[in-house]
Amino acid sequence: MGTWTFPLFYHYTEKFNTLIVFVSLGMLFLANVDIFGKIKSKEPQLIVLIITLLLAAANLFIIGSNKGCILILANFLLIWYLAPFIKFDEKQQKALEIFFLLMFASWFVYDRAFSYNSNTGATVTVFTFLGAMILLTKLTSKKEIYGFFIVLASIRVVTLVLWHLARGAFIAFALFMIFYYIIPKKWWLGKKRYMALSLFATFGSIAFVIFYVALASTGFNMQLPFFYKSIFSGREQIWLEVWDILKNNIFTGIGSGRQLKSFVEYNMHNAMYDILAVHGLPVFLLSMYLIISRLKMLQTRLSAQGSIRICAAAAIFAIFIESFIDMDLMWADYSPLLLFLTTTAFSGKEECNG
Repeated sequence: MGTWTFPLFYHYTEKFNTLIVFVSLGMLFLANVDIFGKIKSKEPQLIVLIITLLLAAANLFIIGSNKGCILILANFLLIWYLAPFIKFDEKQQKALEIFFLLMFASWFVYDRAFSYNSNTGATVTVFTFLGAMILLTKLTSKKEIYGFFIVLASIRVVTLVLWHLARGAFIAFALFMIFYYIIPKKWWLGKKRYMALSLFATFGSIAFVIFYVALASTGFNMQLPFFYKSIFSGREQIWLEVWDILKNNIFTGIGSGRQLKSFVEYNMHNAMYDILAVHGLPVFLLSMYLIISRLKMLQTRLSAQGSIRICAAAAIFAIFIESFIDMDLMWADYSPLLLFLTTTAFSGKEECNG
């Protein structure tokens, strides 16, 4: 709450947030997972998780990179591993739903974007809206009149995002509305369609990098309507520069903390490309196995309590695709939201069999 409500708190604690999230996820792991039982039963996902993190850590020592970046990967993979195991009771679930609704309400009432930066502020508005939609959807299913608040919230989100010219935030919002309101609910139950979306959300992110860089090399460019920005605004230079280094270190990755010529900070602006570039191809492929296996399991849960779970799934996939051009999917500050959405989408009494 302090991170996205009080800018001063955010600026003091941002550098510790990755560690705070890691400790929190570690506690959740110990509280919800029978680690020795899972190892004894040779659960594939846990074995892959352990191997992935050990290999990523080894690579960082081999190339002499900063070691702290392992926590970013660990947090992301732990969220996906833990999602089916964490079962909130009714009161806990309601408390979380109310929390995210209040977080969105605070931004609805008072836009603090420029106390952070305009892109970040717009993204916070959209992401807290995605969290708030879980409770708003439940309320609307009981009384349709509550749908008025969803309409009002959506209008406010669009105006704020356009005001701050935030392309990524707008993509996340637009994709969520398409996934949840335009695509028929039964579409989510089709295994082939759902798997195609899962592959696009993961491996498609790398394909997008290749396509984006190739298109930029042709000299093509254009202004985006409403945003007063070009399609190509520097990401292609980052991705190309990183690839020139990575192609000689494809198995170990290039680590973190490098000084790029194309950008002022080491920010990949693409979540999946970040895993590949920082940790190398083997770690990337193992990570994709864990994530896709969890997304595949998620699809089997969408038939029960469909509306709420599909709402959470729509938000998750919207964030995945928005992270084709940003790091929000893996950023520690948004990890609580991602954990909330995944546990909501997986919610229920089904046992997790790996």
